[in-house]
Amino acid sequence: MAKRRRIRWDRILMVFGPLLLILILLFSRCGSSDDRKKPAKEPKAEQSSTIAEESGAVPDVTVPVPDQTEPAMPVDVQTQELVVVIDPGHGGNDGGALNDANNPTRFEKDDNLNLALAVEQAFKKYPYIRTIMTRTDDSFVELNERCRIANEANADFFISLHRNSAVSGDGVEIWINNDSGGDNTMDKMLAQYIMELLDEVGVSNNRGIKSGFRNSDANRESNNYYVNRYTQMPSCLIEMGFMTSDVDNQNFDAHLQEYADAIAAAVNELVTDRRLLSTDIQP
Repeated sequence: MAKRRRIRWDRILMVFGPLLLILILLFSRCGSSDDRKKPAKEPKAEQSSTIAEESGAVPDVTVPVPDQTEPAMPVDVQTQELVVVIDPGHGGNDGGALNDANNPTRFEKDDNLNLALAVEQAFKKYPYIRTIMTRTDDSFVELNERCRIANEANADFFISLHRNSAVSGDGVEIWINNDSGGDNTMDKMLAQYIMELLDEVGVSNNRGIKSGFRNSDANRESNNYYVNRYTQMPSCLIEMGFMTSDVDNQNFDAHLQEYADAIAAAVNELVTDRRLLSTDIQP
């Protein structure tokens, strides 16, 4: 009986081991190569974009372009017509204050009208502002009629022009409705803008902005100048110097048109400033 041959695993491993190792390396390389060739799954959004580019179609995507320009200011902030009522105080048989009680040579009603006509002319520089006069000649107009004119016109501003009188005193002051139960912010602003520009022209004394009327209790709403109380828009009453003051009379005559220009310019500046802060003025 033939003797069974012993298998020498050590020799087999010596011969075939390297071959096996080579085969394992080859298989592993083939596997990784296949993985590299297989395209990775792309997100749907990127696939649709790629397909659109390859097909020549333009994706319906709006790419925002940064705005490098500064925001432009409105070409003209004065686009809405405004109505300003100019009210020359007194008139006709109501002469108002006098320069001299014993020998009057100057009447307030005349100075008020002359200034009002000059203010009306000054407003023509601003085409978007329309003016209405409560009187244009030496006629008497009741206080309630002056207010009716302004209210029915739905005016934006009411400016009453007067001159002061006292045993002694000089300077310009502007009166507004004390309006203790409401909001008189725009009345104050109107008066402040006007006073500032009048002061720039030159006055003997800036007496400031005051509420109510002279020698009254400013805490009582009923104590107001009639035209300030019963007009339904921002209003003010300008006391354009004292009839009894020589220096104020000299200033009034020398700077009449400059004062008128200042009043019109003040309204224009107020409206412009308000419109730059908002799209429309809401007095």
